Order: sequence, then C-alpha cells, then structure tokens
Amino acid sequence: MDEPMAPYTRFVVDGFDADALLGVVRDTRFEQRLLGAGHFRACLQRLVFPEFSLDSGAYSLPIFASGSFGAGLIALAMAVSCTQPMWANGRWIGAGQVMVFAEDSELNVRPSPGGWQWAVLLIPREVLQRGALQRVGRELRLPSHGWYSRAAAPADAQALRDGVASVLGSAASHQGLLSAAQVQAQGELLLGVFIDAVYASDSGPESRAVGNWVERQRDAIVRRAERYLKTQLDRAFDSRGLALALGVGERQLERLFRDVYGHGPCHWHQMARLNLARSALLQAGRNGSVTDIATRCGFSHLGRFSVTYRNVFGECPRDTLRT
Repeated sequence: MDEPMAPYTRFVVDGFDADALLGVVRDTRFEQRLLGAGHFRACLQRLVFPEFSLDSGAYSLPIFASGSFGAGLIALAMAVSCTQPMWANGRWIGAGQVMVFAEDSELNVRPSPGGWQWAVLLIPREVLQRGALQRVGRELRLPSHGWYSRAAAPADAQALRDGVASVLGSAASHQGLLSAAQVQAQGELLLGVFIDAVYASDSGPESRAVGNWVERQRDAIVRRAERYLKTQLDRAFDSRGLALALGVGERQLERLFRDVYGHGPCHWHQMARLNLARSALLQAGRNGSVTDIATRCGFSHLGRFSVTYRNVFGECPRDTLRT
C-alpha cells in the first residue's frame, strides 16, 4: 500500500495582513498593498509535487503585488478568473491569458476590482521541457530572460482552469492526504494542462518579446515614482515635488498611476501610509500606541487617521492592536 503524502496546504487571511501574504508563491517574497476599501479576505492554496509546485489564491479586494519568482525556476502564471483585465508589468492581461516568466523574473501586478483568482506553477526549465517533449513532441519556446504573455485558445484556457480546479479540489477533499499514486496522477494532469496552454499560445519567436519600449518606459517611470514616494511617507503628498524629482509632468504621472493602480499618485501615497500603519499596528500588538504609530506614518490628525483607517480596513486602529 502506498505511503500517504501531504503535498497540499490551505489557509485563509481574514483581514489584510501584508506579512501573512509575503510568501503566497512558494519560496518567494511578494510585497502586497491593499488598494481598495472594505473587508479583505484571501484564500490561498498550495500543492507541492516532487518536481514542481502550484500556488493559487483568491482575493476579495484589489491589491498591488510586487516581487520576483523563485531562483532557478520557470513560472507559468494565469489569471484563472477576473471580471476585467489585470495590469501586469506594464500591460493588460485578460482572464485565460498565459504568462511565462524566465528564471528570477520580476512581477508587478494589480488585478481589477471585483474578486479574482490566480494560479502559478513553479518548475525547473529542464523538467518542463522534458514534459513538453513527452506530451507535444517538441520543447516549448520559453524566454531566456524576462517574460511574455499570450492568449491561449479558449478550449485550452478552459482546460487549464478546469485542471487547476480539479487538482486543488481533489487535494482539499482528501484533506491533504494523498497516496503516492494519487500525487503522480494529479501532477501529470496539472503539468499536462499547463503545457497544452503554453504550447497552444506558442506561435514562434515573436511570442518571446519582453514588451515594447513604451510599456517598459511607462513601467520604469511608475517604479521610480514609487521609490520616491516611499521616502516621503512621513509627510504630506507633494505633486509638484514628485514631478520635479522624476522630471515628468504632473498630468503624465496622474495618467500613468491611474493606468497602473486605478487612482492617482496622491491616493497611492495615502494608501501606502495606511498600509505601513497597519503593518506597524499588527507588529506592535497590545503594547503599541496608535498615536505614536500614526505620527510616525505621517498622520498628524489622529481623528482623521482613525476614520480613514476604519473606512479602508473595516476596523479601528485600536482594534488592530488587540489582534
């Protein structure tokens, strides 16, 4: 009789907690910031196979995530479901579109509001190509660096969504205890649907483009603006100062931020301060001081801070301290 194995884990983050979300993809650190107001809830699932892993998450509110995938691993990613296209690395990605990232590639992503689910398969390049040779008769055209995105055929995109749901559902129904034979069967199913989706969208060398010059430039400006604003979290937002620091017009920055985040740089600055305050409150616990933390994060009026904080996170700052 096969020895039981437990490759499956599931956990829920009830209430936004950036630290709890850092490792949503195995062996990575993705910084995440809440972008919308309301009660945040995330359901995260992970399946670990002998040669690769699958992570999947469903979020109730829009966030912005920034980080890099694991060292030495290809990342195959997909928005399993989203009501509108999501923004990723300077371009818009629709549900069912396959994203292929070379080893150690960076990802900056913002989903559209309304709930979304994502899935990421991390796998060594040689394991993926070995599987492709066995399944489709040739190696996949994978990027040597950077990433590309392509729309898979509807049937292949649906098969991938169904495959992810099937293996996660099977693991959950067995409460994470699968036999070695079940692990092998589920791994073959999962790898197969990912290979089919990438193969179907693999139309030749042009599919390996990292993104056009305009996309890269727009993304670079936003990244520079973010870095500057992070140094200004203890003071009021200064639109003119930001524009002068970057050498970019205020209107252009407003347009770029609205493309990336759905709101302007002033709101980004405010949400960044609120996220920073929430992390500090969670870490301080019952011994912390709301006044000290609010002041440190640039909020001079405690009453306005408390009201804004409650509107965004659904609880008062002092309630966060008690958790």
